[in-house]
Amino acid sequence: MDPVAVLRAARAVRDELDSLMGGASAELRDRLDPLLAEAGSRPPGQLADAIVMLIAQYGPAWNRLSALLNLEHGLAAAQAVPVPTDTGPQDLGGAGYGSGYHDPPPTGAMSLDWMRPDQAPPSETPRAPSPQAPPAPPAGSRGSSMLGRLTGAFRRRRGDSPAPAPESEWEGIPLIEAPTESVSGWGTEVSIGVAPGRGQDGGAAPREAVELDIQLVAEGFDAPGGWQVRLRVDAASPYPRATVSLVALAQQEPEVARQIQAICSVRGQVVGFGLRSITLHGSPGRLGREEPPEPVAGTRIRPALVGEPADVTVAIVHGDEPGRLWWTYRSPHFVTPDRAELCDLGMRASEFGRQLTGQGRLSEELGRKVGSRVPRGFWELLNAVAGRVAPRRPSVLILSQEPHVPWELAVLEHPYDPSLPRYLNCQAVTGRWPLGGRRPELPPPVSARADHVAVVYDEAQAHPLVTEYGATQVSSALGDVLGVLGQGPDVVHLTAGGSAAEALGRDLAGAPFVFLEEPGDAQAFLLAGASGVVEPLWPVGGGLAREFYRRCLSGEPPAEVLRSMRAQAPDSAGAYRFHGHPSLTLRRTPPPAE
Repeated sequence: MDPVAVLRAARAVRDELDSLMGGASAELRDRLDPLLAEAGSRPPGQLADAIVMLIAQYGPAWNRLSALLNLEHGLAAAQAVPVPTDTGPQDLGGAGYGSGYHDPPPTGAMSLDWMRPDQAPPSETPRAPSPQAPPAPPAGSRGSSMLGRLTGAFRRRRGDSPAPAPESEWEGIPLIEAPTESVSGWGTEVSIGVAPGRGQDGGAAPREAVELDIQLVAEGFDAPGGWQVRLRVDAASPYPRATVSLVALAQQEPEVARQIQAICSVRGQVVGFGLRSITLHGSPGRLGREEPPEPVAGTRIRPALVGEPADVTVAIVHGDEPGRLWWTYRSPHFVTPDRAELCDLGMRASEFGRQLTGQGRLSEELGRKVGSRVPRGFWELLNAVAGRVAPRRPSVLILSQEPHVPWELAVLEHPYDPSLPRYLNCQAVTGRWPLGGRRPELPPPVSARADHVAVVYDEAQAHPLVTEYGATQVSSALGDVLGVLGQGPDVVHLTAGGSAAEALGRDLAGAPFVFLEEPGDAQAFLLAGASGVVEPLWPVGGGLAREFYRRCLSGEPPAEVLRSMRAQAPDSAGAYRFHGHPSLTLRRTPPPAE
């Protein structure tokens, strides 16, 4: 990949962001501009890799960048992302922006009348097999950039890594069939469902029947018949579909790009996500430029991997203005509303998050600021679930397109356990996971190996992880880090933010399980394939890791270990945020009997 061509295409995308992503373009512009400003002062290949990895997180911008590179240099889209192909599919989709609704729901729309799942009305949606999904473009060769070298080292895992599904194993991708353009006031028929996944010929069938719920989030539309359908996936109908009627709402702009997003879940657990673009015109006279639809971006649907869901799962997607977010909910205990609920931060999510974490300390004032922005429906559902699962603590999984706001620090007005701090991540077992692109996949893993631990530590004496768990200790020199990564560690523990930690945290940063003792880019680790990440939101003193590993390697879930440690020492442990499934456990092979 020619770095000069990438920089030229990235500048063109930057100039078109407003038309590509509307009001949500500010988030990407704020992250892209500093990188473009480094041209001439940073190695071109490294800078191009960083730019591509950033834009690949944003669906509309990524589609435009790949189109420009295809047009100018004949590159397949998969060639542009500098991620090796030895494991998993290519990361072509981004963290789809432009989600939510054109107007807030009517007053009282989210007054939740919770129902148990067995009280849900039966689905009467007709189903028919879907046509085969278009094949993925072939992957091309990649240069030996530092990003590629780091990625390759992280992705050489042992035989327990999940291999690509064989043709006989059923999996799917979200199906969203819609016209590429429509007009305000017109109705649009959208087919949603499941299409054959990678390597599938459409003849495979799931081993067990699955009830798949698909909820739509579509900017600038209304759905008179509802936003959600339930489809039965079984041997008779392995790739079902249904039709949803959307009505384009009035708009001020003569032309605006919108997106239709689909959140797929099974028994209260989100198992897939898809996104497709559509152009809305203010009048029919602007029609006529319809182009072939682009492939649906998003994650695979793999019900075979569905385990125990979190008690509450919230999916947070961007609205059409900076700082507007829309929340949808899932729970195995209750039937949840099919319409999203508005959260308006009043400023960009990145700015709101910086104002909170920039204080460098935890306080109830911070928690109240966060809690005041959490939609009422979330609290109503969480309260209902807490009563259902008591005396056990409820678990909460936050799937979010925005990585900045520490929702876990929201203060509960009525805590379930008055003896504990009132923060959500002290009262409940919480985890967080990115939403939007092909990586990381859904649902988050619930198990990860921890036999081989690598600790990046510059002190002369042995780190406690070396003496107590046989960890491999290396300095933060890049060569030393690459050497140990070639051995495929299960856990990477970074004690400081030196040159290696900085490179791993920003440019690639991927490992099976990662612990950061200083603030870093947790989302980059997850996009590279990490099963979980622990990171502090601001600098704090050490001393947490030893107790954390003692308990986690004894079988306790990291999310619960961190929750109890926060409750005991909120001023220090309260800074640590967990990215992963609330039920994730680290398993360690017992030593052979003597």
